[in-house]
Amino acid sequence: MRLLYKRDFMALISVSGATPNGDPLLGGRPRTDSSGFGMISDVCIKRKLRDRLSEMGENILVTSQHSGDDSIAKRIASLRGLDYSILHEQACSHWYDMRAFGQVFAFKGAHSRFHDVRGAVTIQHCFSLHPVEIVELPLTRCINMSTEKRRGSDTLGSKSFVRYGLYVLKGSINTHYAAKNGFSDIDAEKLKTALISLFHNDTSAARPEGSMIIERLYWWKHSTAYGDYPSHMVFDSVMPKLREGVEKPLSFSDYEIFEQPLKGLSPEIFVFGRPLDVIV
Repeated sequence: MRLLYKRDFMALISVSGATPNGDPLLGGRPRTDSSGFGMISDVCIKRKLRDRLSEMGENILVTSQHSGDDSIAKRIASLRGLDYSILHEQACSHWYDMRAFGQVFAFKGAHSRFHDVRGAVTIQHCFSLHPVEIVELPLTRCINMSTEKRRGSDTLGSKSFVRYGLYVLKGSINTHYAAKNGFSDIDAEKLKTALISLFHNDTSAARPEGSMIIERLYWWKHSTAYGDYPSHMVFDSVMPKLREGVEKPLSFSDYEIFEQPLKGLSPEIFVFGRPLDVIV
């Protein structure tokens, strides 16, 4: 079914004792901006969404790993028997992430003028509501991987993580590009499910089980293609604030969530993956 109405969504993400998005230029240290606010890139969020959608059975073009026999170039080439004038349509029809997030094509030669696909789903960089404390933990390597005779514990290293931060994820679905790419109402519901389960099967040494939680997911379905309200007004209707007397947040319970009703536009609200009315 064609997607006729704009969607906005917003998630409150608790990060406790984890590295939500490491900076490779800083040895995997959690990303922060110049003011010390924690940051998760939109690319990182889309990677997790692709993984969740793949687990849901969706065809994904940009997977986590590609073997030499299954590169993106070869997967795109599998559609080259088609007329290039309909490649956009065929690629979007085949791959969920193509119609959702778009893709830049870099074909050479006669087909170099093929237009890139602009995705229907836009996701912003996530930032923490307050500056985060980065904990540096010195480590000693106990296993010597070298054949040289030396003590394995001579090599020192470190790992770092966010003590606690409440991050805000914001995104929207554009009806214009949804129509061009064939992104449907069903696709939107699948995206919502992927957002709810964003950190399922995503654990690692940097992100231990339970260290990253979708505390709340807000999902707004407008009644028009362009939206009943601008997206920034929709996002501003949810206002997390520190509780009185709390100077440094250490958990989600240190926040109060104030919600400003918007006439004619009420969100679906999920807490820990369940609808709010189930919780209360």
